[in-house]
Amino acid sequence: MYLGIDLGLGSLKVSLVRSDGVLVAEASSGVATDNREPGRAEQNPVDWERAMAEALKSLGSRADLTQVTAISFTAGTHSTVLLGRDDEVLRPVIMWSDQRANTEAEDLNRRLEDRLIAIGHNRAAPTWSISPLFWLRRNEPDVVERVQTVLFPKDWLRMQLTGDRLTDRIDAQGTLMLDVDRMQWSQELCDAIGWKLDTLPEVRNPTDLAGPVLPQAATRYGLRAGTPVYVGTCDTAAEVWSAGAIRPGDTVVKLASAGVVSVVCAKPTKLPDVPSKGFVMPGQFYALGAINSCATAHKWVADLLLGRSADGDAFNELDVLAKSIAPGSEGLLFHPYLVGERAPYWDSGLRASFVGMNITHGRGHVMRALYEGVAFALRDAARPMRDAGLRIGPATLIGGGAKSDLWAQVIADVLNIPLRRPVHGDASYGAALIAAVGAGAFESEGQAIETCVAFGPDILPDPERAAVYDVLFGRYRRVKDLLTDINHKISGG
Repeated sequence: MYLGIDLGLGSLKVSLVRSDGVLVAEASSGVATDNREPGRAEQNPVDWERAMAEALKSLGSRADLTQVTAISFTAGTHSTVLLGRDDEVLRPVIMWSDQRANTEAEDLNRRLEDRLIAIGHNRAAPTWSISPLFWLRRNEPDVVERVQTVLFPKDWLRMQLTGDRLTDRIDAQGTLMLDVDRMQWSQELCDAIGWKLDTLPEVRNPTDLAGPVLPQAATRYGLRAGTPVYVGTCDTAAEVWSAGAIRPGDTVVKLASAGVVSVVCAKPTKLPDVPSKGFVMPGQFYALGAINSCATAHKWVADLLLGRSADGDAFNELDVLAKSIAPGSEGLLFHPYLVGERAPYWDSGLRASFVGMNITHGRGHVMRALYEGVAFALRDAARPMRDAGLRIGPATLIGGGAKSDLWAQVIADVLNIPLRRPVHGDASYGAALIAAVGAGAFESEGQAIETCVAFGPDILPDPERAAVYDVLFGRYRRVKDLLTDINHKISGG
């Protein structure tokens, strides 16, 4: 059996997977985010470690973790864990959804956009690590001076098992401080923000061995000492790969905390408006259009409608109400810019809105408008990829939001492409398959997917609904444009 450990924005999940792809067991534990002010998103790594211990304890009550063959990790990219001389965490982690480094991103693009694209293959944004690290250099220089090691969330968690200080090439690229063509840290880009290059970790491949589980870690987490642990990668890369995307042109739509449309490609885009990253499949890349608020917007709306924290049964109840509402939500539009937006606007000053609400609208209208608004945002995020000549779809639909049949159908209709859902397809499952490849259970990354990944029935777009949504998408974009100026005044951007 292979153990995959994934840290998401809202929870940490662990999965046990057999070498034939069968999911043996899974467990999870929640993690908290500090959102005390608009644009702020920070987490405490101590909370991650607590969640990992709880999830593994739960998993261990149903399976013998001492029989695990190998382990690997995934987590969201871009976030940095800053460690001091004794490996102490120097401050809470600025998460990928934090938007405070907008000024720093603009400064970097104004001075260095051509060099950023030439070296890191992408332009700066508040999300990419270089921007919040620059923000820290300007706002917390005393902390920066004490930094001895920079790790990324999955690497810090893995260090709790092995003591290693490595990262993988995909998370490294997420900093925008890696010379991607040379696969080494860029002194030029480090100098641009006054960052010490020697604090950055050694870069490996996702399936490389990081080290064995140490005896003290084995005792704490119920594992076998000496179990090999492989480096792992960022969550989206693992999810896209484990959803069956192994060839150029394969498309995956992700409905998780963030929403992402990803397309596998044979070479990096190197375009300002079309980010691309390295991929689990050696020699391949994936282009992406990402939105900041997807499942987070879903839960936010559901919690407001119910007056309490929504769970699975509550989501099903709201789905029933939303399903009774016609496409277009009877004139109600939702823009999911709860924490600004990434693609295609890269604007931290945008704000969420319900527009067109009237006295006849109820909870079902609000919920359906939420589903449609996120789908429109994903279609909007994919526009630059289409403009660059990348074909979008047919696609595999993944993430927690994919469990909703209604939301899945809305995505198919708005994007006007067939969708399929994998039987198993989250980042912890992908992490387990990375461990299996690293341990030699498969000859290649592609063979692992062809052996293990299975799919449910296709979800086909309805031509009549797709035509309605074509018209509404134009309205969605016009309303966004009309509200941009007032949103900037409200947000102070």
